[in-house]
Amino acid sequence: MDGISSGVLGYAGLSELGFDVELHLPDYRRGHELAPEDIVEIQAKWPGTRVLLTCDGGVNSHRGIAAARALGWTTLVTDHHEELAPGSTADITVDPCRIDETYAHTGICGAHVLYQVIEAYTRVHRPEKLWEIHLLRLFAGLGTVSDVMPVLYENRQLVRDAISIARLLRVAAPKTIPNSWGGFDADPHAIDVEQSILMQLLRTEPHHPVFLRAFEGFAIVLKAFAQAGKIRDIGDLDEGFFGFYLAPAMNSPRRTGASLEPCFAVFTAAGADVKLTAAHQVIETNELRKQLVITHMNELVTEEQPLAPWVYFSDAYPGMYGLLANRMMELNGHPVVVVNRPAGPDDFVGGSGRAPGWFDIITHLEPHDGISAIGHQQACGVRVAKAEKLDDLAAVLREATQVAQLAVSTAGSNADLVLGPDTDCDVGLEDLQPLFELVRRTEGLKPFGHGFTAPVVEIAIEPLGLRVDRIGSESQHLRLVTRSGLSCLWWNVAEETFDAIQSFVRRASRTELGTLRFTATLQLNTFRGDTRVQAVINEQINTAA
Repeated sequence: MDGISSGVLGYAGLSELGFDVELHLPDYRRGHELAPEDIVEIQAKWPGTRVLLTCDGGVNSHRGIAAARALGWTTLVTDHHEELAPGSTADITVDPCRIDETYAHTGICGAHVLYQVIEAYTRVHRPEKLWEIHLLRLFAGLGTVSDVMPVLYENRQLVRDAISIARLLRVAAPKTIPNSWGGFDADPHAIDVEQSILMQLLRTEPHHPVFLRAFEGFAIVLKAFAQAGKIRDIGDLDEGFFGFYLAPAMNSPRRTGASLEPCFAVFTAAGADVKLTAAHQVIETNELRKQLVITHMNELVTEEQPLAPWVYFSDAYPGMYGLLANRMMELNGHPVVVVNRPAGPDDFVGGSGRAPGWFDIITHLEPHDGISAIGHQQACGVRVAKAEKLDDLAAVLREATQVAQLAVSTAGSNADLVLGPDTDCDVGLEDLQPLFELVRRTEGLKPFGHGFTAPVVEIAIEPLGLRVDRIGSESQHLRLVTRSGLSCLWWNVAEETFDAIQSFVRRASRTELGTLRFTATLQLNTFRGDTRVQAVINEQINTAA
């Protein structure tokens, strides 16, 4: 999503500023770096090319840059990944993670880097276009959330601005469908994106068609998600929508081996109907991705895994490895790497690693010959020169985790507030009204995200009187409702935990079994005009055995 955001932002912004610019879509199957094959494709399609500008990549693309320079092109790199020795060979490189960089905040995404370059140019050469360029913060903020950058410093205002601009592109679904109550229900298919505030403003002045298409495309994306039932009111359009709905959908082609073309067509195609079709293609691919995760997760936990719980083998499409590693990390509570299954001890092995915030994968793997990682510390690609070194990879993860977990455990509980009837709880759950104001004020501190997380609440729930329901289109989620009426939602765990929780509740009616303990995030939920506090469970911290 950061790469898509960067490409759209650069294409729209440079077009609006008067540059003769085209957008090249690289083949993601070649990897994350600019490749010589990209240069061949660009030269064939646009033989008059004179300048190559990269976004969200290129700082370590020595072969690709060399191929471009051999054609006499000026090479300009904007990136945010760590520059490796001997350094970039481009004519100009802008990257907060360059070897000699002194920029104070290295945790900015690729789209934000390119945005800053374009904004700086505009301030000097086209100041009359600053309003238009500032609107591109929509895509820089989207990239920030989707690439899990820390929501700190300039990123906080950037994400706030992105959400505000996105809301100016949303149109409420008109109520045109008769219902059984004698009234009318909303019809998202009747949404006219041209009625959005921002599109009406943009249509009052002449703008480059590419610039207009980018914002029309975002409005159509919102319409498509409204049709899919993911956006019902303005409150649904926040950093959570960026991170949990839009970004995963846009990332889904890379997970499934599908084409990236629809992800860009949403923002670049000339017709609104074409854009809407592309948006639904993206959403459908994401649904396929969800099903594949279930299938391959089942394979991970049922097939023989000799290096578990640190390294897992998978026959999934390589783009799925990161998602699978993240799920296994959540289940195990420590770093996990998922790799392809090698045929012999000398085979190269590649995969993806995921880790909690207290563990840096790249730092721990770097000192070991034949094992490396590239990307971000908690989400990266992992490479093993020979399969025989996989035992070493598992040993490194195990030993480094033991040291890191010791430091975490000595720091004590990470809960900011403990609710429930137990002696260590800060306050009980009988009266939910005081929590309402707490949650309302806390939501005023948004956006939350990596580096600035929502307050962590620990909840102790008495099983006596607890109602346990399976919910969701496939009954994949759990809803626990306490005697005091607090609804606790627990996503995607029903298959593994429903029977155990139900059994625990039944036994609790006959004997004293203690409480169920969870970490959760409190939020406000409005249904039919009634707003209540609810909890979204993050993880269980005791067992219902």
